[in-house]
Amino acid sequence: MIAPPANGFRILIYGRYLALLESRRLLLVSDGYRVNTVSDLKQFRYSVEQERPPYELFILCHTVSEDERQAIRVMALRTGTGLYQLERMVQPTRFINNVSEMLSANRKDA
Repeated sequence: MIAPPANGFRILIYGRYLALLESRRLLLVSDGYRVNTVSDLKQFRYSVEQERPPYELFILCHTVSEDERQAIRVMALRTGTGLYQLERMVQPTRFINNVSEMLSANRKDA
């Protein structure tokens, strides 16, 4: 099997359902992204603090509470990281296209 070319973008996905986290991670990895997943806010904060270079995009699954979303919005603003809040049902191709568009827009804004 041939590995996809790395595009250099780093993504952190946060959600409660491990199967969904893994399927979303695999979709993005197959498109060349470097992706980590976490399933609680403490792990999320630790990952953001420890990751070098920093993440370019945070993805929040629909299972993340509104309080946690607000805390992560603050972190995203503070770190200059893009934020993608997923709806309940997103088709895989739409998901990958949305991520690509968000990262491209963030890169142009930098």
